[in-house]
Amino acid sequence: MRKLRILSVSFDAHIQPWELPRFRGAVARKVGLEHEWYHNHNNETGGYHQRYPLIQYKLDTHNGQIRPMLLCLDQGIEEAHHFFSQANWDLRIGEQEHEMRIAQLHVNQHTLHVWEHPMHYRIHKWKAFNTENYAHYNSLKGIAEQFAFLERLLATHIIAFASGVGWNAEPRFEVKITDMLKKEWIEHKGIKMLAFTMEFEANVSLPDFIGLGKGAALGFGVVRRQKK
Repeated sequence: MRKLRILSVSFDAHIQPWELPRFRGAVARKVGLEHEWYHNHNNETGGYHQRYPLIQYKLDTHNGQIRPMLLCLDQGIEEAHHFFSQANWDLRIGEQEHEMRIAQLHVNQHTLHVWEHPMHYRIHKWKAFNTENYAHYNSLKGIAEQFAFLERLLATHIIAFASGVGWNAEPRFEVKITDMLKKEWIEHKGIKMLAFTMEFEANVSLPDFIGLGKGAALGFGVVRRQKK
């Protein structure tokens, strides 16, 4: 069991979904590129940090308004002061200047735990594959085999999240896909990737809005718990 601290902040601004990477870039420039948790680039090597992102950028839809949101986990909450201690929070996102006022702020703790009974989740635009995994998925002929493979990958991504926030997810948990809602091709960093929106069960407690898989920091693989 692990208590995970979570800070989520939605801003009273309207952006388009495709502007989310621009929102991240604007925030990273505001705090200074030396603060690598905001962009996950390795300033020394020029590459990327291979770690679970503790600062994530999301979209929060409210009354038809698509609001940019920051999600900070554990150590990412300490990093958040680099933004909120600025004299002003105004951001230039693309060609437009936004006055970033807080619309909604939540600070809480989520209990990470493996339970006896499963919980129900939906994951949105989950990018499950690297090149090797995609080739293996394509080689599978039956839907049952494909679902079983996706379930193993999803479990792996949940473990990567757990490890990234310092939680050892023991005992072993189970994952089961219950409904495949959508498969779509999404372009990310100039590369088209297959993404899944689906519902699943897992006997592990996951916080709302965390990202799993590729692009977890940028609004892909967003998990929300479903009430049944």
